[in-house]
Parts: sequence; structure tokens; C-alpha cells
Amino acid sequence: MTTLYTISLYLHSWNRWLIIIVGILSLVFALKGSINKHPYTKSDRYLSLTFIGSLHIQLLLGLFLYFIASPYTTQAMQNFGAAMKDSTLRYWAVEHSTLNVIAVIIAQIGSVLIKRETRPAKKHRKTLIWTGIAFLIILLMIPIGIMGPDRPWFRF
Repeated sequence: MTTLYTISLYLHSWNRWLIIIVGILSLVFALKGSINKHPYTKSDRYLSLTFIGSLHIQLLLGLFLYFIASPYTTQAMQNFGAAMKDSTLRYWAVEHSTLNVIAVIIAQIGSVLIKRETRPAKKHRKTLIWTGIAFLIILLMIPIGIMGPDRPWFRF
């Protein structure tokens, strides 16, 4: 299980950079499109879909880590009351997972609303709002010391 845990953790760790890069690009393109009144192009939609797709991959990897492979959540589930008193275990057992699932849901709702919208200006604005909210939550919950325990920025 150790090898599977390590591989999953590395994939989960590196995929966050794809999420960050595509999230920033999506927000920049949406801001530019909104300000300059550009049409909503295939590139805009591709960035949005790549953001959502990478979030879904991250969610699947995270759920695997949470329920099967992670020693942190395994330890937390053995005595959940004690885990709530330990800030690191609480972060992994509740905060990181819950808020990131909420971020994925918000991004998915936004993606559906953006797809249904017909006016380009509204598509850009909805991308800014929904992707922006999801992205902010994600940034807060990435374990680099902002809200949770400090973890390596890059795993090798």
C-alpha cells in the first residue's frame, strides 16, 4: 500500500499545479474577455473544461487518499474525537477535504451555467465569478501553510 499511497500522493500533489496554472489562465482570459468585450471562444471553453477536468481528477485522487491510502485519515478515523483536537489531523480529516469538495461543486455548477449562457459577456462574467470563488477556496486549502500544515511545494 505504501507504493500506491506514494504514487497517488505525487499525482495529487503535481495535479494541483495544473489546477493553479489553468485556473489563473481561465481567470485572466475571462477578465480580458469581459473588459475588452471579446467573444467567448473555444480557447475560453477549453480552459474552463481543463480546469474542471483537472479538478475531477484531483477529487478522485483525493477520495482514494482519504478513504483508502492516507495514514492521516486512517489515524483520524480511529478516534475522530481526538483527531478534532489535533490541528493537523483535523485539517486532513475535515477542512482540506470538505472545502475542496465544495470548491469542485462550485466550479462544476459554474461550468454548467457558463455552458448554458448564450451572451459572451455573461459567459466571461460567470467564469470570473464561479471559477474565482472555487479557485480562492482551492488556494486556501492547498497545504502550503496558508490555512493548513506546511507541505512541500514540489514532490520528487
